[in-house]
Amino acid sequence: MDLAIDRRHALAVGLGAWAGTAVSARAAAADPLAGAALYADVKTYAGLGEHRTGTAGDDATTVWLERALKAAGYAVERQGFDYPVFDLVRSDVTLAGRTLDGFPYWTPATTPSGGVSGPLSLTGGPGTIMLVDLPIGSGGGLDAPPPKLISQAVATKPAAVVAITESALGVMAALNRNPKAPPWPVPILLVAGGEAAALKAAATAGEIATVRLVGTTTLRRAENVIGRRARPGKHLVVSTPKSGWLHCAGERGSGIAIWLGLARWLAASSEHNVTVVAASGHEFDGYGGDQFTEHRAPGPADTRLWVAIGANVAAYDFALKDGQIVRQAGPPAMRTLGCSGPLLGVAAKAFAGQRGYEKPIDLDAQTAPGELGHFRALGYRPLVGLVASHPLHHTRLDLADVTGPAMLEPVARGLQAIIAAS
Repeated sequence: MDLAIDRRHALAVGLGAWAGTAVSARAAAADPLAGAALYADVKTYAGLGEHRTGTAGDDATTVWLERALKAAGYAVERQGFDYPVFDLVRSDVTLAGRTLDGFPYWTPATTPSGGVSGPLSLTGGPGTIMLVDLPIGSGGGLDAPPPKLISQAVATKPAAVVAITESALGVMAALNRNPKAPPWPVPILLVAGGEAAALKAAATAGEIATVRLVGTTTLRRAENVIGRRARPGKHLVVSTPKSGWLHCAGERGSGIAIWLGLARWLAASSEHNVTVVAASGHEFDGYGGDQFTEHRAPGPADTRLWVAIGANVAAYDFALKDGQIVRQAGPPAMRTLGCSGPLLGVAAKAFAGQRGYEKPIDLDAQTAPGELGHFRALGYRPLVGLVASHPLHHTRLDLADVTGPAMLEPVARGLQAIIAAS
């Protein structure tokens, strides 16, 4: 399967998607936090393609968000940084005449176009294709080191490694990676947990497998999008990542939509000194967010409130039923709302009845998840943030139907209420 993306074509598609939603955005301008307006933005974001840092989908997202913020009255700047971008052409493993789709573990080492072949093995060694089975959650979080099983497999010097990514729904899940990590010495391909039994049986039998991981790496410019609405007083900062491994409609799109809705609402309805940022580089341990805090963000002493919108903040839960992945009526249970101690009461009231968010954690007393921990360590107070787990996180099935108006609007209203009361 050819997964190459033509950058100019994707940019044109992105601008077309933006234009196609302009009418619905104007119709909802009186209430930018209405569910229909938010969901229109999720669909636009997902329609721009895959969102890896510095790729065509990420570039198109930059253009779209820049235009949207300017239309809302913000002074907009781009914060660029160089990043090595791998353009993926093909990633799969063929075994006994059957080809299984895969995804690289960054930073990719490539194969020749015809791939590399060898006996599938559970122990590895030169000339083999070593199979490893990763525990659920391996390598998915920020600042996580590479899974030990992968490092141990690479140390046996196989021709390639095939890593099973286990998940509740049996689909392939991409793994985050350290910023600008050097390429692995051998190709590493991630495959779906649903293939585990067949792959382990083939490895036990020593069947011949062929791994193809084809693509090229180019140094490109990735960009954060920063909007400023200067007013007297300290800054209200609203941040969210904009990049991710695949289409990321729930992981990133739900947060982008709420972020943009809040930006529009703040521009039209408040006198706050507002700074909003959508950061690239997130799948590489939040690299773009780090660039923002190091070089363009207001300092902690100049910030009156930081609102951080993380992953999967407004997505439905999914489960397996009769072998099919089925959307559930509500969100996953593992959703976290964290805030500085003085805002606990306000936050609990604002998110009353919202599963997982109704009991906010005290960021002054507990470990902060994800980027919240980074912002807290830098001294930003008060701080409010959302993050959630999701069974389709980092998968190819994280498309626009993982969320919807009824899921998005309550989360947006909760953040609106906290900001209004702060």
